Amino acid sequence: MSSSHHAISDPACKEAWQLFRELHDAPSLERAQRLVLWLGRDARHVRAFDEALTLWALAGAALVGSVPDDDPRAPSTLQ
Repeated sequence: MSSSHHAISDPACKEAWQLFRELHDAPSLERAQRLVLWLGRDARHVRAFDEALTLWALAGAALVGSVPDDDPRAPSTLQ
């Protein structure tokens, strides 16, 4: 079975994650422009950034679903 996901050791994935974190943590026009330029250099960059965004969304969804609740019978909020 083949996976379309890149290993985190892939330099493009590492850079995508770094660019995303920088822009998320301290948004600025300069960081946004750097990301746009980086994305335009190579189609692999777009795929790597898409994977970084997917990981971020999945991590957020997991956190929402893992909040302890007073009623263990309550439905999970994980979507």
